[in-house]
Amino acid sequence: MEKLKGKINIENILCIFIILCPILDIASFLWRNCFNTSISPSTILRPIIPICIAIYLFFKEGKKFRKWVIIGGLIYLIYGIIHLLIFQNLHTLSSYSNVTHEAQYIINYTFMILVLGIFLYVFKDKDVKNLNKSIIISAGIYIISIFIAILTKTSSSTYIEGMGYKGWFESGNSISIILILSTFICLINLKDKKLRKLIIPIIILVGIYLTTLIGTRVGLYGFILVLVLYALVEIFYNILNKQKFNRKTILLIVAGICAVLLVVIAVGSSTIQRRQHLNNIQKNIVDENTNIESHVTGSILEIKQAIDNKTLEKGYLSEAQEKSIIELYDIANKLNIKNHDQRMQQLIYNVLLVKNQYNILSILFGNGYMNNFRELVLEMEIPAFLLNFGICGFVLYFMPFLAIFIYSAYMGIKNIRKISKEYILLLLGVGFAFAISFLAGYTFFNMSTMTIIVVMNTLLMKQIRKIKEIPKEENNRSEK
Repeated sequence: MEKLKGKINIENILCIFIILCPILDIASFLWRNCFNTSISPSTILRPIIPICIAIYLFFKEGKKFRKWVIIGGLIYLIYGIIHLLIFQNLHTLSSYSNVTHEAQYIINYTFMILVLGIFLYVFKDKDVKNLNKSIIISAGIYIISIFIAILTKTSSSTYIEGMGYKGWFESGNSISIILILSTFICLINLKDKKLRKLIIPIIILVGIYLTTLIGTRVGLYGFILVLVLYALVEIFYNILNKQKFNRKTILLIVAGICAVLLVVIAVGSSTIQRRQHLNNIQKNIVDENTNIESHVTGSILEIKQAIDNKTLEKGYLSEAQEKSIIELYDIANKLNIKNHDQRMQQLIYNVLLVKNQYNILSILFGNGYMNNFRELVLEMEIPAFLLNFGICGFVLYFMPFLAIFIYSAYMGIKNIRKISKEYILLLLGVGFAFAISFLAGYTFFNMSTMTIIVVMNTLLMKQIRKIKEIPKEENNRSEK
């Protein structure tokens, strides 16, 4: 009983929260598909652990801590209210969703900052070994459940055309990002002999799945890039510290990359099939004005034609939205953008929309993520923070992560001879998360992906503290 009490602490409860992520994701997907609803018990259950810990810390810590929590909470609450009021004011008939859905994004991103604060505070002076283990176990649950789903023929398809497998999960891109970021953590812990037996099979299964079965570019190119980065870190670290190369490690990495390429060539990849399919269907959308293949999606082309013919339903789009679609059409034709490249069309349109709205309040607090026509909702998450959630939203939701990354990069360069391989890989992992969030999106919004990013930032801050604890004398010796 005493041993059990010793293991029940905040750190271990947070590790359980991480391990529960794949289980809650599966439960959420199955519940929504079985009962055809957008809400699941996981939506309610998931926040319970962080919220309970936040309440416990609020009353346990001193007045200064409580004061800062209250001030921070009020800032996020005021921002959320103003953002939703602006959203409602700019809402049109074409808006993809309503104020309730928009509020979900505000709640999710605010919850993300809460979780970041909790992890950073709780693990500030604590051992992070179990934190690493929990990510590895979570990755194992994800990948094993996916292969079970594929083998039992109960897996959902990554795309509506039936291409790719994403197991019992909602989004192919999200599961790709989760597994790639988890691979960074797995590679960091490869030196642990006890964990190695668990890590190697997980990496192999993740590699097979991401490169051949899921069908996303994030999965295929991301996994290969992670292996390449790991090899480069090994080489860089050995040169930096004038150490002998671990030939076994380098050979294993090179063999792994070659094996991945051979499997993709021999077996094929759902990702390549998907790209070929998109290239084939892009010729089906013809612009009547030019009699050639369109450079915007079919739906956007229809809206543009309705604007020109003045047949668009009144209130369907605002004046600024109409102007932005016409300008998007002209720019897409000028730049020869592919009509299936929706992310580029979304980015151009949203930049134009902010310019054409020319509203200081929407620039500061956002014009509403869900306020656009469905194909023009900005999937690229980092630009969306700035364009759809405003400067204040960008500062409140993204800047804490960016600040940690910049500070970590600065400390790494400043203490180049003291940093470990783990430090470099974690920094690259966080940077990789930014890149995916920018290019693919749905990274910080997804609860499970966000949790892994929070853990990586927590581990990175722990590495910085280790550097600061190294005696100056030791540093001076290493410089000599």
